[in-house]
Amino acid sequence: MRNALLMERLSSMGRGSGELDLKELYERSWRDLCRFLASRFGAGPPEPEDVAQGAFLRLVELPNRKRITNPRALLYRTAINIMLDHKRMQVRRRRIVESTGLALEDDVGVHCNPEVDLLGKEGLAVLERAVINLPPRHRAYFLANRLENLSYAEIARRTGASLSCVRKIVEEALAVCQAAVAESAEPDYRGLSRERGTATQRRD
Repeated sequence: MRNALLMERLSSMGRGSGELDLKELYERSWRDLCRFLASRFGAGPPEPEDVAQGAFLRLVELPNRKRITNPRALLYRTAINIMLDHKRMQVRRRRIVESTGLALEDDVGVHCNPEVDLLGKEGLAVLERAVINLPPRHRAYFLANRLENLSYAEIARRTGASLSCVRKIVEEALAVCQAAVAESAEPDYRGLSRERGTATQRRD
């Protein structure tokens, strides 16, 4: 199904004089690209086939394919960048999970029980929503502390906030994330501290 949809997209494309023939590139490079990704990065996630498809689709979106002098090299570089972006995102997710003290089993293949894997993925999705939708100040302080490993004192110096304020904001953000995952519910941001003083016009 994955290949059929991609081939349909490639076949429907018009091709001007001298323009790169992506369908031909697909036929020549698909298998080799998938094998290359599997040998370099493993079976996934993400699966090599998904990354390869993403690379071809990015080439489809290029505004002027006539200027591509080495399409195979560009295809491979694009696929590698997609894979590396995904790996960086995985690291970021893992650090957020570890920083909240939550035991989420989001690694595919860790469990043989698909229900356990599903619960882990759902928990990770809840956690991500909780962090992303935190009020700006809570999100900034929380990520500075948990991802950048900055101390409360360092965050206070960076932002000009008091040490007690930074501690309170980070602890509030952490509590929201933990509660959302524990209850498998949408994050509840009620009761979070609001900015005061010179920032009274801007609400978190």
